[in-house]
Amino acid sequence: MKKALIIFKPKLSKLSQNEGKVLKLLVVAGKLIEPLYLAQENHTALGANFYPPDTTREEVLRAAKKDLQILSPYTVVERKNGKLVAVPYHQKYSKFLKPIADKLNQAAKVTENKEFAQRLQVQAKALLDGTYEEAAVSWMSMKPYILDINIGPVERYEDKLFFVKTAYQAWVGVLDKYNTKRINKYKDIILSSRRRVLMPSEKVDFYDKVQTRVDDVVLFSGLKTRTIAVGTNLPNDVNLMEKYGSEITIFKQAISHRVENEVLPAFNKVFSPAFKKTFTKKELEDGYLLSSVLHELAHTYLRYRNSEKNLKDLFPVIDELSASVMGIKVCGSLLLKDIMTTKQLESIMLSFMARNFHLVLNEKDNFSRLHYTLGGAIFINYLLEHGAVKEAGGISWPNFTKMFVSLDELASILERILSQGTKVDAQEFIKKYADIEKLQRFNKTNAKS
Repeated sequence: MKKALIIFKPKLSKLSQNEGKVLKLLVVAGKLIEPLYLAQENHTALGANFYPPDTTREEVLRAAKKDLQILSPYTVVERKNGKLVAVPYHQKYSKFLKPIADKLNQAAKVTENKEFAQRLQVQAKALLDGTYEEAAVSWMSMKPYILDINIGPVERYEDKLFFVKTAYQAWVGVLDKYNTKRINKYKDIILSSRRRVLMPSEKVDFYDKVQTRVDDVVLFSGLKTRTIAVGTNLPNDVNLMEKYGSEITIFKQAISHRVENEVLPAFNKVFSPAFKKTFTKKELEDGYLLSSVLHELAHTYLRYRNSEKNLKDLFPVIDELSASVMGIKVCGSLLLKDIMTTKQLESIMLSFMARNFHLVLNEKDNFSRLHYTLGGAIFINYLLEHGAVKEAGGISWPNFTKMFVSLDELASILERILSQGTKVDAQEFIKKYADIEKLQRFNKTNAKS
């Protein structure tokens, strides 16, 4: 079974002796998430190991009418005496969770930061008794601190049956002060300009309570290793967001990893030799960093109250692509204020396109990232259809003006589906543009440098 643990070795900001001791304990806690996640993971079933292998979607829905806990994000569904029953995570996985909670409590006793100690204790308690909302509130209420940890059941991407059940993950990081200051400048302009637009009543508004940070990431464990996420915007619950805000975290080492292993190989394979010479590796890496920041910021103002309910299991496809496209669209305000150059915008669009080509051309290896792969296919096919990119020995001439206009149109379509659409609307749009097979012709492209 493929490992679900990545240890990064970043050059960290100088830590005190006490912070160093705490960091080591957090890393140990994070490592212990790996076997727990592997117990949930199962890529041979749409519902992973969250539901009995012989059950059907209809049977689960019938059982959920009698017991709402069947479709709780924090229960495993099992068959007992012929009936489906919900078993809380903290009971099902207690043998895994106790050692993790012990390490968090140990770190809480060691740290000299009392607020961080309290947060660790609340998180440890949540793992043992299922009080995850309390832990999320504690996390959002804390002032920024140099050490960072997120540990527990968070994202729902492994549940492709209902997009409900959460998988365990962990990350441990250390604040990168320089880049955090840099992205906060972007945040203030983008969110303030968006606020001037009239907000529909169904949209969740929490712009004044958004925190952003860049971390040197030390560890990814569990689901985080399958996606190697470059950023995150938590909590996922829109009600908690509206009341307490959200925190955007960008993972610097994950960005470098993705550029080296996904963006650059696809860029070198798909784009024509002459065009490749016009962009450097550094420009593409910086572009991907900025696109990741913009993606997470865009999530902030694409939160609609009923999107997940209306789009069901197709929500992540539309939601993730919408955030990326909208993130590019709002670059207009950064250009107008001379905070971003045209070349930077082009690097953002190119790095994102290259990453999408990587996903599409390697789609059989991307089960945990299927929603991103489908979104990537939509992005590429939409631009090809509108003449924003052309083919001649590879992608030879991206027309950035047409690309920006096309993405403006695509952003509007996606936001309309998020705000007002149904699963049928999402299905029809995905069917029209997410043709992965049609793009496999680019696997034959071998544009030489």
